[in-house]
Amino acid sequence: MQINLVWVKIKNGYKNLDKALYPLIGLPSYEKYLEHFKKNHPDKTPLDRGEFIRQAQMDRAKNIKC
Repeated sequence: MQINLVWVKIKNGYKNLDKALYPLIGLPSYEKYLEHFKKNHPDKTPLDRGEFIRQAQMDRAKNIKC
């Protein structure tokens, strides 16, 4: 029973990762993206979470100056 509780906490933590960690490293919120997309582009299909994160990372990498 304890193992199941641990896995539930891990899964919930992973689901909420973008809410806590991503702003710290400069990545946008997927939920905010979905809200914006639904409001401004209702006739199109939004990126899935993985595609969104990859795109955000690529966009962020373009702005990094060494």
